[in-house]
Formats: sequence, C-alpha cells, structure tokens
Amino acid sequence: MRVFAISKRIIKQFLKDKRSLAMIFVAPVVLLFLFSYILKQDDTKPKLALVDAPPVFENVIGDYAKVVNVNRSDIKGQLEDKKIDGAVIFTEGKIIVQFEGTDTARTSAVIASIQDATKKMAPSNVKLVLDPIYGSKNMESFDSIGPIFIGFFSFLFVFILAGVSFVRERLTTTLERLLVTPVKRWEIVFGYILGFGFFALIQSLIITVFSISVLDMYNVGNAWEVCVVNILLSLTALTLGMLLSAYANNEFQVVQFIPVIAVPQILFSGIFSTAFLPDWFKIIGGILPLTYGAEALRGIMIKGQSLIDVALQLAILLGFSLLFIVLNIFALKKQRSI
Repeated sequence: MRVFAISKRIIKQFLKDKRSLAMIFVAPVVLLFLFSYILKQDDTKPKLALVDAPPVFENVIGDYAKVVNVNRSDIKGQLEDKKIDGAVIFTEGKIIVQFEGTDTARTSAVIASIQDATKKMAPSNVKLVLDPIYGSKNMESFDSIGPIFIGFFSFLFVFILAGVSFVRERLTTTLERLLVTPVKRWEIVFGYILGFGFFALIQSLIITVFSISVLDMYNVGNAWEVCVVNILLSLTALTLGMLLSAYANNEFQVVQFIPVIAVPQILFSGIFSTAFLPDWFKIIGGILPLTYGAEALRGIMIKGQSLIDVALQLAILLGFSLLFIVLNIFALKKQRSI
C-alpha cells in the first residue's frame, strides 16, 4: 500500500505540472513530425539550367530533374540566390556542372541526377567536371555543415549556462536581495549579461580556434570575423536563457526548455537540408536565431564574405538580443522568490 501511496503522490504532482506533461506527451510528437517531414523529402528533383545540351540529354534529364530556362549570363546569380540548384554546360566533350556549393543536399541531388541521365546516353564517354561557386569540389560534408555546428554548440551551451546560473541566483536569494537595493533592474540585467558574457566570449574563442586550427575545418574567411558572429550568437543565447529561466523554478525546468529551443534550431539551421521543402515550412526557420547565425558563419567560412556582407544577419541577431534584454527587464518587475 505504501508503494501505491508514493506512486499516487508522484502522479498527482506531475498532473499539476503542465510544463512537464507537455514535455512528455506533446514535445516528442511535434519533434517527430518535424524530423519526419524534413527527412522524408519526396520531391528531390533539382532545378537545372542547361547550356548547349544535346537533344538526347534534354529528353533523359527530365526524368531526374526539373529543367528551367536561364540565360548563361544569369546562371551564377541564380545559383547564388538558390533559385536554381545547378547548371549543366556541354562543351568540348565535357559536362561542366556548376552549383552553389554550400548545401550538400542540393549538390548531391544535382550530381546524382546528371550521373543517372548520362548513364542512359549511348555512347556516354563525356567527362563530368564539377565547378562549385563556393567551397571546393573536394569539400566534405562536415566542411559544409561545420560552421552550423560551431554556431549551434556556442548557442546551446551558453543557453544552458545562462539559464541554470540565473535560476541558481534566484534559489540562493542573491537576485532577491539585489532587487531590494537601489540598483535599477536594467543595471541588474546588464550586469548579469556582462558577467555571463565573459565566459561566453571565452567559449566562442575556444570553439572557433579549435574548429579552424585543430579540426582543420574549411575556412576561407577571417577567423576573427567568425569569432564576432559567434559572440553575437552567444549573446542571443545568453539573453534568451536568462529570459526563460525567469519562468523556471529550478534547474530541471530550465533543462526542459532545451528540446523546445535547441532541437528546432538543428532542424532549420541547415544541418538538415530544407532545399526541397515547401516555402511555408521554411518560414519556421525565419524566427530562429541560429538560422541567421548559421547563414553568417557559412558566408564567412565557405564564401569568404566579410562582416559587411553578412550585416543583415548580424543585425537580426542583435535585434533578437535587444528584444530579449527588454523582456528580461520587464520579467524582473514580476520577479518572485522561489
């Protein structure tokens, strides 16, 4: 009977905790749906532009790709904007395959479709020449998604650091004592940001240096610019972690936020390609900070862009941080002791 009494108490306790119930029953279903939708992309036919293609190739490639009409002078721009996935140029017994180069799923789909089509050409003695706009034709998958991992791990661990540390400040009543002093709420928020930000800065530097110098991750940009993007991304994670921790009663409840915050960032930041998903599905990525951090990191490391070129992504990350800072200040007005 005592065993049943303990079990009954646990069940009643969980039934009162709506957040835990959502984590157990709702979150797995939603995340499984997102994973299945992204990984089961049925329409994987790439969009290809053809230049001087023989009729036999034009007839065959339609089974493996969507052929679009693009002027030869516009091919590079269309590839950079990802309006087309690849271009096939026939010249002097060679097939030159041009592609953007930063999305491994697009690249694989383009090459596979052309290889399947050329196998049906008889005789097929043409040479396939890969010509990526960015990166290298020998670039591995890890080099393509490596910048995203840099951003993701910076984001994840700073988020956990900020959330758990801020809750601990409340549990030890340190924050409560600060609130009864003349110190203004915005000063408390910025003080915590600077304190936690010091460690976030060191972490960003370590991750960047380790990835580029030790792991020899593909990088054609400036390492210090990679650090700047990483620091801004960490600032966003820091302010978001502080904000969400204001609504957690203990460290365990902070951990509960990880599946909701971290997993969607993995799905929509580029680690899993969304190239062949409908546009409405990609909108979700537009509200996630890591999407913009990943774009900026890829732009610098793979495309060789500068901070000016990725200024829009940096501005959006800064906007996220400022929004979370303002919300943190308002959250302190409703601060309660635990």
